[in-house]
Amino acid sequence: MTSILVTDPAAADRFSKELLPGEKIEWAGRPDPSVIFHTEDWFVVPFSLLWGGFAIFGFLEATRLREILTEEPGASFRPLGAIWGGAFALVGQYFIWGRFFHARWRKKHTLYALTDRRVLIFVQGLTGLSQSSAYFNQMPMIDYRVRADGIGSISFGGPLQGHFVASRSAPPRPPTFEDVNDAEVMYRLALRIRDDARKPAP
Repeated sequence: MTSILVTDPAAADRFSKELLPGEKIEWAGRPDPSVIFHTEDWFVVPFSLLWGGFAIFGFLEATRLREILTEEPGASFRPLGAIWGGAFALVGQYFIWGRFFHARWRKKHTLYALTDRRVLIFVQGLTGLSQSSAYFNQMPMIDYRVRADGIGSISFGGPLQGHFVASRSAPPRPPTFEDVNDAEVMYRLALRIRDDARKPAP
């Protein structure tokens, strides 16, 4: 049975204010906030646990809390060590579990849209609204990856990349719909829109 993409009315209303003359929305929606674990996390989690463990150990040593808690003679708290050690400990905690809460929060503030001309992405962050778009008639490729439950990610304009870029020399990440429902159906819709956008005007 073929799935039918359902447009989120609130998302469509938000994008309607940004449309060009004659442009129409084919679909609008949001990423699935329940999906927070991805394939690359199998590699990041062990690293984050190591980082977090060493960071906590370093924090205890830098502040001399270990000596204080064990009541070693002459032990005194080091405020400067707390600043430096605390920063590394916080980064370690973010990688272990904080990033999953951040990903969920970010998804709840992200909107996606496919129009008959463009891909549109809005992300409402703490510092303001971030917008990105790509025109279908200039799009060299559309790539996607889908899970068994139909949730997947779609990249518009380049190969689908993970959440963690290994090299600074890597090309910029193309506009990407992350963790959307019925990803294969949306992928086929995007292909159809791109084919229509490339047709010569009558």
